[in-house]
Amino acid sequence: MRRPTTAVAAVGLLLALTACQSGAASGKVQGTDAELACAAVSRLPERMPGAYGGQDFDIVVARLGGAEELARAAALADAKFQPLADALREAQQLLNVTSDPPQAEPAIKKARTYC
Repeated sequence: MRRPTTAVAAVGLLLALTACQSGAASGKVQGTDAELACAAVSRLPERMPGAYGGQDFDIVVARLGGAEELARAAALADAKFQPLADALREAQQLLNVTSDPPQAEPAIKKARTYC
């Protein structure tokens, strides 16, 4: 059984940042850490893949990991984003501990309410 890794989370962070660039020439990322975290959350599916493995699952794990790290940075800068960071950390922990991706859905739904 494969568990999400920090490397996959880092890829998610890079994908989120890359997706938010205003253009190839500017090289500037648009939005705050919280906005970028919410952008990554908005790209998560309503229903998680049913099992570990496969490209769809890997993409979800990468986006969730990226969103979690961005939300953590936002919360460190401003405590009002702590609920978002907590919800995404909970989703990531559920995914790691239960080995059942749908178990993370309620925490992701909670995170959506903070965006």
